[in-house]
Amino acid sequence: MRKALLVISAIVLLSALAQLFFAGYFHFQNTIEAQREAGVFHVMNGQYVLRYSALLAAIVAAIARMGARTIWLAAGIFLLSWVQLFIFIIGGMLTGSSEDFITPSGSWVASIHPLTGLLMIFMSYWLFTRARAAALNPQPLPPKASDASATPRTA
Repeated sequence: MRKALLVISAIVLLSALAQLFFAGYFHFQNTIEAQREAGVFHVMNGQYVLRYSALLAAIVAAIARMGARTIWLAAGIFLLSWVQLFIFIIGGMLTGSSEDFITPSGSWVASIHPLTGLLMIFMSYWLFTRARAAALNPQPLPPKASDASATPRTA
């Protein structure tokens, strides 16, 4: 399971890095129509690939008994993907911004989006390094209580 977590965490990291590329690709389009078409890659990767691969990583980390910190790290990436979406939904509701009309206060709220994305990239890298360390250096499981009582103790 630890090798499966390594593969899944690599997918999470690559997806998070791809988000940065897709955001740049979206931003530097010449027309509004081209921006909307390019934005589909950023939205679909973030809403589906990144979010659900992070959820899968949290589940696999729990099954592999990777520890609470690794499980919460993967779950945190999953939860931050929802925060990314809610930045636009709640921020638009609070500031009166929409896709067609952006208020100055809406721009301030939306500026949180790339900062949260950068945090997700760092968390994805941290998850990958933890998964790689666990896959390359597996720790033996501690002996069961019944096994420990069977061995004689020395003074």
